[in-house]
Amino acid sequence: MSSDATGNRFPGEEPQGNRPTATAAEHPLAPFFRALGHRTWSRLGALWIDAGRFTLVTIPCNVVVTATRAEIIELLRDTGRIVAVFVNAGGTGVASSDFWVRDKSYSQASLQRQFRQHVNRHGHRCQVRIVPWAELSSCGLKVNQDTMDRRGLKMNRCTTPEGWADICRVAGGIPGLEATGCCIDGNLTGFIVSWTVGGACQGLLMHRDSEYQFMGAANTLAFGFTRLMLQRPEVHEVTLGRGWFPAEETIDRFKRHAGYDEEPLQLAVMLNPRWTGVLGSPVTKTLLRWVDAITARRSSLGSDLQVLDAAPLTRFPGDPDRPS
Repeated sequence: MSSDATGNRFPGEEPQGNRPTATAAEHPLAPFFRALGHRTWSRLGALWIDAGRFTLVTIPCNVVVTATRAEIIELLRDTGRIVAVFVNAGGTGVASSDFWVRDKSYSQASLQRQFRQHVNRHGHRCQVRIVPWAELSSCGLKVNQDTMDRRGLKMNRCTTPEGWADICRVAGGIPGLEATGCCIDGNLTGFIVSWTVGGACQGLLMHRDSEYQFMGAANTLAFGFTRLMLQRPEVHEVTLGRGWFPAEETIDRFKRHAGYDEEPLQLAVMLNPRWTGVLGSPVTKTLLRWVDAITARRSSLGSDLQVLDAAPLTRFPGDPDRPS
């Protein structure tokens, strides 16, 4: 395993001889997320990507970051982002959750009743299997386009045949990165991109075609993916990532009903100091709440308010005002 300039190490990499430590090693997943259209930074033992215009998040999203307040401030200044959201080692922040399955006997008995009914009702028509990247390049574009449209994401590389083919080509060159798909009557209905390293399988992306939303395809995909991974002798645990922030209860509930155990974690939310005075002021928050109310929540400013309200809760080890 090689280390970046901070001494933190990226999983899945072998020693590279006498590589100088002055330049950070690139995270193994950075080329894939760049191909998707994200900007990437390999810093502090983690991959950071842009989420929207203002935010930095880690990939995998539940990786624990060991960093000081000064190091996160430097990261925000270097990247020009306004806020960083990450799992804070040894500090405090917003209560969130991680979702894991570590039971090798995972089966339909692990599912909650309604989730299991969806799998039983439609599972006989579904085939869940590993989809080679060359195959996903030719059959996955429609699923990806539908997901981008549904989420309102403007990532043009993901929605053109040329861009999608390049994404799959890059993905095929990254060890441990693979796609698991669900097919109904020969048509791809959705896929999960996962990265397996060190005995842990990390679900990174789950995309689905809304045409099949009433056929239990997403349920069958999540169940089949989890079983496939846990059947491998080298895989000891599978995750679908941490809870979303700001919270998306329907997504977290889906993971729980799929048989994933919810484990507590502390999520750090930190503002760039250049913006703290303006964005953290009571006047700004009052204005945002007013705009959010008069637009009947269509402005999505409620999510921004949750970020601003969460930032003061984040403490780092060694902070003078850290709660005892």
